[in-house]
Amino acid sequence: MKRFVIAGAVALWAVAWAASSPAEVMMGAHVGTPQDPDWQAEFVALETSIGRPLAIDSDYADWAAFPDSPRIKWDIQTGHLPMQSWRVLFQDTDPNSCATAAAINAGTYDTQLGRQAAALKAFGAPILVRFNYEMTDNQENTCFTGFPILQNMALAGQEFILAWRHVVGRFRAVGATNVKWVWAPGGDAYVKNYWQLFYPGDAYVDWIAIDEYNMVDALASFATDPNILQFYAAMSSNGKPLMISENGALEDSTLDPDPQTYWLNTAHTYLKAHPAITAFVYWDNDQTPPPPPYQGSGYVLEGLGLAAFKAMANDPYFN
Repeated sequence: MKRFVIAGAVALWAVAWAASSPAEVMMGAHVGTPQDPDWQAEFVALETSIGRPLAIDSDYADWAAFPDSPRIKWDIQTGHLPMQSWRVLFQDTDPNSCATAAAINAGTYDTQLGRQAAALKAFGAPILVRFNYEMTDNQENTCFTGFPILQNMALAGQEFILAWRHVVGRFRAVGATNVKWVWAPGGDAYVKNYWQLFYPGDAYVDWIAIDEYNMVDALASFATDPNILQFYAAMSSNGKPLMISENGALEDSTLDPDPQTYWLNTAHTYLKAHPAITAFVYWDNDQTPPPPPYQGSGYVLEGLGLAAFKAMANDPYFN
């Protein structure tokens, strides 16, 4: 299978660090399931199908398993920018078993954090870390905070902010300045204005992001999605680069137009008109498709949806 190497990797990484106005959107993907043993072949297969390398490789790791060093090493060797989405779960299969905010803030994991920070520092290359993403609505955050976050959003936000700052502080203490922090609340946090309760402050955040999907088997426009619109309205003047850190739409070839194709085509147009967004990462995974009569393959890029993603990837604005 053909492998791509980004010749201008250093220049690409320089764009990743810029807080001003990059001239393009970096495209990336998460391919397959977390900790998928075939991730490398699947990621390269997607690149081969679109005829170009992707800029960002999005990966996931649980609390103690972070970082996924073999994948980071491969990313750096092949010119990709690694993005590690760092969960607070002890095990992927048990949302009731996690590192709590109270334990993190008490310093219980400081030795572990120092070891993890040193591991990333040793790579000597830029690495994006998306710590405890979707903290405003993930089920695992009931474990993290000790209570359902909707029960007391203000207190949940305080606990999250303290934990975020503590983790970032431990990394900075060992000099892991190559790590850049991606803050990504749930999509509706912007519409409902929850985000302000959970924002750790500009000094602790390098990228501001959103995860947003079309989860129903019907047309939805990325360009008119209320969460996307409010995200941009709230954050575009902040001065930090913005990222679509996860997104996807259901593929269903029985519908015309296909929802996945429509989502990507409208994203293509929208992003070119909204330059504060500098990265777009697609979730190329089936997850759990809806029940019948749905006949598609979840969020997996295929058919016309894959063609739309390819057209977007080969637009110079995204290249």
